[in-house]
Amino acid sequence: MNIVLMVSRVTYAPGNYRGLVEECFRIPGCRIAGILVFDNRNFTVFMQGLKLLVAGAKRLGAALTGHWFKSDPKIRIAKKYGIPVFKTSNPHSETCLQWVQNLQPDLLLHARTRCILKPELLQIPRLGAVNIHHGLLPETRGTMCDLRLLLQGKQGGFSLHKMTPVVDGGAVFSRTEVADAMACGKNYWTYLKQSCLCEAQAVRKFLEWLRDYDAFPPALPKPDISGHWYRTPSWAEFRAWRREGWKL
Repeated sequence: MNIVLMVSRVTYAPGNYRGLVEECFRIPGCRIAGILVFDNRNFTVFMQGLKLLVAGAKRLGAALTGHWFKSDPKIRIAKKYGIPVFKTSNPHSETCLQWVQNLQPDLLLHARTRCILKPELLQIPRLGAVNIHHGLLPETRGTMCDLRLLLQGKQGGFSLHKMTPVVDGGAVFSRTEVADAMACGKNYWTYLKQSCLCEAQAVRKFLEWLRDYDAFPPALPKPDISGHWYRTPSWAEFRAWRREGWKL
């Protein structure tokens, strides 16, 4: 089972998503054929990190700006195992598409990028592309949906779903509830560390199914709800949540 991982160069996740990548290398019968790194080190992302620090979201801001300057652990892991890495700010360039095509992947596993993938990339893997969405689909779509759930007094969690041209619109294979505000002590960083562990376990289970059956698992029943689309929180929202006692 050949898998191409697609990850961002910079994330605010604890460890810059190192744990998930390491877990993928430990699954027998699943070969990481390459890692596609979306290089998101641009002015906008750097300013987001600074704004988070100013807004009092110190953990998130420090992680985003810190990961900007530190070497990427995902790339170090790839070098350790001799895995090809392709870094790009445009995953739909002809060069990138050809690189992915040459790897002949069965699956593209997409994690922690805010890049909307186009059909020309999604159609390359034999079985398709799967995304780790940080929210519970289909109720919460968009960005930082797990935080939105926590703020609403609900269980924060994530979903594994098939990627289609419709953002967050593909078949959902699994939903994992991680914790609520009480369980994580109103500390989003604590939640993220728990979520990263749960994500690695959920991805392992999914890839083992894929390896054993050479097909996606059955999709979950689709509830009759439209869900809500969330945008990246504003500076004012982060400040308000800090006043409510949230540690960000």
